[in-house]
Amino acid sequence: LEGWFLKGTSVKLRLVATLVLGVAVLTGCSDSPKLAGSAVVVNGKVIPASAVAERVDKVRAQIQVTDPSLISEVPSLIQINQRAVDHFVRASLFEEVVAREGITVTERDVAAYRDEVFAQYAKESVVAQLVSQNAVPADDVEGFMYEVMVQRILMEKLAPGADNQTQFLAMTDYLTALSEELGVELNPRFGKWDPSNLISTPGDETLSVPLPISLG
Repeated sequence: LEGWFLKGTSVKLRLVATLVLGVAVLTGCSDSPKLAGSAVVVNGKVIPASAVAERVDKVRAQIQVTDPSLISEVPSLIQINQRAVDHFVRASLFEEVVAREGITVTERDVAAYRDEVFAQYAKESVVAQLVSQNAVPADDVEGFMYEVMVQRILMEKLAPGADNQTQFLAMTDYLTALSEELGVELNPRFGKWDPSNLISTPGDETLSVPLPISLG
């Protein structure tokens, strides 16, 4: 399996490639009425803080019961929360990409890719790496693979026949411009969106303590 698949579509996309203690607290207030109760607003679409909290809870619970030998590094709660936020932003961006570029990836395509991956790598290892490195819970593995497939198609569409690095940079530029065009606004409790690196970064108002999640 390609390294960028397991680590997110690179360090920059950090899916996935990239989240905080007290998620219940993070559902709190914001100075902006539009952001109240939300984690992020993308192109006017509100992603509620409760959705982020639910994903973070799933990831934390799964890591707790995952074989420690399958996890190279236990993420902090800050990292889990940021990666969960990033997931929702990316999902919104790729929803727009699919519509604009006419990209089609069917459930059958995803299932075939999933089976290919699991045939080449141990399923338990893939699932463990995705949850620990990308904050992808077991019930969203197919969703992650769908995103990877869309990225592959987009990269080839933007830079046909080019090497992987050139294609990836073309996609990064495309998504950066798209996120700026659509507008990505995070509730200050969740940090700030960095369009150039396509990740969220903890802000001054982020309530967080970088405590590790213990295994076992």
